[in-house]
Amino acid sequence: MNKKLSTADYEAWLASPLTKALKQSHQDKVDAIEKEWLNKCQRYIEIHDAVVKDNDRALDLLRRAETEMRYAGWTKYENDNSARNGVYEQIKQFLEKPV
Repeated sequence: MNKKLSTADYEAWLASPLTKALKQSHQDKVDAIEKEWLNKCQRYIEIHDAVVKDNDRALDLLRRAETEMRYAGWTKYENDNSARNGVYEQIKQFLEKPV
């Protein structure tokens, strides 16, 4: 049978040590989950920043290589150097893509 608590009984239940202990236990668990979540988010941010930094360094290197290749004449097609043909264009196309 479900018996409805009176307001006084409900307030007494809320003030009871057991109810307070249950609330504190729940809050401790919530706090632990939030702390773990924040730690994971911070780790994700650190990994993201490291990847972005490496990506930026690689792009800077490719930009420098493209400039040097252009000045060295890699824009010209050479019949006798098939390994070189297209490399400059591939780098140029890669750098033109939005990042």
